[in-house]
Amino acid sequence: MAKLKDLVIPFSGMNEGSYDFNMELHDSFFESLEFSEIKKGDIKVQVQMERRQHMLNIDITIHGDVEMGCGNMFRQPIETERTMIVNLNADHFEDEDDLISLPASYNELDLTQYVYEYVSLAVPAKLICPETTGCDPDVISKLNQLQPGENDNDNNASDPRWDALKNLKDNN
Repeated sequence: MAKLKDLVIPFSGMNEGSYDFNMELHDSFFESLEFSEIKKGDIKVQVQMERRQHMLNIDITIHGDVEMGCGNMFRQPIETERTMIVNLNADHFEDEDDLISLPASYNELDLTQYVYEYVSLAVPAKLICPETTGCDPDVISKLNQLQPGENDNDNNASDPRWDALKNLKDNN
């Protein structure tokens, strides 16, 4: 994964205190990620970082929209807030979901992967296309035929295999 200059925070020269970073990510961000399912988007990222002696407390707020595909592209609005804790000078500590350990030799934190993951998690698991204009009419027609609805009750013809099983049940 390529480093994006805007998402790299050089914390080594910073004094203890609070710092704010604002970033805007566009199509080039998603295009630079090799296996990204999101190809386009306009995202605003606000990072509030509190620097302490051996720790960084990072609050990330992301809002904007990304272009998702269902064969027909549409914009999906997203909004999320996440908190990360970065343990500095911790050579023997294991990472967890929102707890990261960096060795003493590191002097910057690359947020590229974390921001991409947070954006991906903010996208709904089931995408529902807001409109069907522009979609393949044959597919829409078939989906409408297969959709459960009022026509299910009109079909009273039963399967002969089930009728045979019902007769077995009635005979006992």
